[in-house]
Amino acid sequence: MSIKVDILGCGTSTGVPVLGCSCKVCIKPDTKNQRWRTSIAVTPASGEAIVIDTGPEFRLQALRAGISQLRHVLYTHIHADHVHGFDDLRGLYFNSRQPIQCWLHPEYVKELKHRFYYAFEETGYLGGRPEILLMDLPKDHGTFEVAGINVETHLVPHGNTLTNVFRFGNFAYATDFKMFTESAINAWRGKIHTMVASGLRWKEHKTHSTIPETIELFRKLDVERGIITHMSHDVDYLEDSPKLPTGVEFAYDGMQLIVPD
Repeated sequence: MSIKVDILGCGTSTGVPVLGCSCKVCIKPDTKNQRWRTSIAVTPASGEAIVIDTGPEFRLQALRAGISQLRHVLYTHIHADHVHGFDDLRGLYFNSRQPIQCWLHPEYVKELKHRFYYAFEETGYLGGRPEILLMDLPKDHGTFEVAGINVETHLVPHGNTLTNVFRFGNFAYATDFKMFTESAINAWRGKIHTMVASGLRWKEHKTHSTIPETIELFRKLDVERGIITHMSHDVDYLEDSPKLPTGVEFAYDGMQLIVPD
């Protein structure tokens, strides 16, 4: 069975347009230059959506994608633009009264609990709390099962932190990384049909993979269809798309993918 992927958002930490910015991309009316913070929903054969990261616009993203029930969330890392829509999980929990599994690296559990302590501690708060089941991702790399599908993950460097990248069969998702480790490249080479991966901008960046670097990663992994996400306002969808090689394209908010078996 094929996998459906919804691009909930494809913007960097500031989103696009950037507050207070009047650059040509930020003021351009082209909707493909309007980017909410980066997140996707993966729907395997089971029909249960798996969301990766809940950024600040998560409520709006879920409404647009028609996500009314959710039991599985994977977190790449816990920077604000990937986590701070966590509170919106309450509404989805109240709708189904089903516990929501949130998978993240064990080193990040303490920080998540600190930021959203009301969801994990008895504080005397009289409002509704979601039932969250915190699930540990493998410490370095490994495979786990979620929503009836095996997911492979690796830790890769992202500045002074690490981020989890994920492979669901022949679909892979990787955001907020500077480079892939050789072990991850060797594990995934030749196994991916479609990959969504971050490419912040054209010019060099200290902690993020750039568009040229991500294109090279697609080549190393022998990806058939590469899609670039987590883009800044330095990227103009229409003007920059012709610069991409065959088999590589830019993501846009609301984009839907069907990944074949």
